[in-house]
Amino acid sequence: MKKHLITVLACCLLLIGCKDDKVDPDQYDPSQPVVFTDFNPKEGGMRTRLYIEGSNFGSDPTKIHITIGGEKTKTIGADGKNIYCMVPSKAFDGIINVRIDGPDGKPIAEHTFEEEFKYTPATVVGTLLRKVDEDNNSAFQEGSFDEGASIPSNDCMVFDPKYKDGDNRLLFSSNHSDGLHLIDLTERTVKRLFPRTGYSTMYSFTFSADGDTLLFTDDHGQDNTTRANIYYSLRRENFRRIRPYNYGRTAYSLVYMDDGTIFYTTWWEGKVYKMIRNGAIPNIDENAEVAFSLSQISAVGGSHTILFKHPSNKFMYMLSDNFGAVFRADYDPVAKTFGNPSIIAGNMNDKSFKEGTGGSARFNKPQFGVFVKNEKYGEGIGPDKDQYDFYFCDRENHCIWKLDPHGVASLAAGRSNENADGKIWGYVDGNPLHEARFNQPAGLAYDPDTDMFYIGDIDNKGIRYMTTE
Repeated sequence: MKKHLITVLACCLLLIGCKDDKVDPDQYDPSQPVVFTDFNPKEGGMRTRLYIEGSNFGSDPTKIHITIGGEKTKTIGADGKNIYCMVPSKAFDGIINVRIDGPDGKPIAEHTFEEEFKYTPATVVGTLLRKVDEDNNSAFQEGSFDEGASIPSNDCMVFDPKYKDGDNRLLFSSNHSDGLHLIDLTERTVKRLFPRTGYSTMYSFTFSADGDTLLFTDDHGQDNTTRANIYYSLRRENFRRIRPYNYGRTAYSLVYMDDGTIFYTTWWEGKVYKMIRNGAIPNIDENAEVAFSLSQISAVGGSHTILFKHPSNKFMYMLSDNFGAVFRADYDPVAKTFGNPSIIAGNMNDKSFKEGTGGSARFNKPQFGVFVKNEKYGEGIGPDKDQYDFYFCDRENHCIWKLDPHGVASLAAGRSNENADGKIWGYVDGNPLHEARFNQPAGLAYDPDTDMFYIGDIDNKGIRYMTTE
């Protein structure tokens, strides 16, 4: 009996010993070399899923360090034979380097693949500046981007028109309730130029033809000339002081034509007025001329109309958050006035979402837009030989639209992955059409030197950007 018991115990010990000697293939084995064999796929853009193949990698992602094109990327997973990561942005030279650390944190293997990953530059949406608390609350804070600066609401954004090589890149920004701000994209700082005092509500602003005067409209709510509806601020005073420029009806937007003529919008019937100068500043605009009204197209009680002068100075586009359409009016440089408006895309009385050409397109709540030169158009396309596309925000559709000179409206960014959760809004960076989401985008500016859009994402309380690397 005793002999049999000893035999059984010996067998058990042998089995246990055999089990202990078996190595988990997912774990790093110090007795074996780390081998790198290949990676797949061979090409792609930012956020492409990349798999590195080999053996004895271990399974701890924190011990595996990867750079692609000199840019670090996070190791997402590993199972001993495969490493999974995502290609970072700007991985232009495509060189893949992998370092694996041992349990003590010291490197045990490093490898650089001879074959390079072919990186395809991608158009991406990202975040420039956003600071919110756990309840998604935010407040304006001057200072450096890296030290807590915050600028949560950006309704209208315009780049400094007098920028030249070597200057800091300056972006002016306003919102209805908090004055005018200056964003220095070179120094990465934010400051308030002046607060909301001395006027009611700033809907938008622009610059004079020479770029030395900033003018903004005031929605004071009156249908008379007893209060200023346009104010101005001077470059020589660093845009710190405001003064009345014109007394007239409540106004939402203005354009300053190259010949010095000013047009502004008011609420009633969506009228656009030509300011008649009386030789003094401030001007008392008792003789303002109606250039046209949106009621010439369809019955309009009132409209918050924003004007956008085309770079050619030959016409302007108009957007109104009251109507789902893009309007156009042509400029007569001899008479110095605009002709009757027309709809070039969308429908005044049918708000929804639909890509299309001209009247077949549908928008919901158009806000601010910007003309962007398209080098592919050469000498110009369409009836005007136009070289510019028009991009604009649609707040209620949570997206950015592109409108070409033929009147074709296409989605440029936002509303991604609607089928995933039934939502079209949110806060997601990434591919403009497959990942990115906005929440009430309003302001829009474009920097041609960097080919970068800046978007005032109102309910996400920050500034987003869109660019092709």
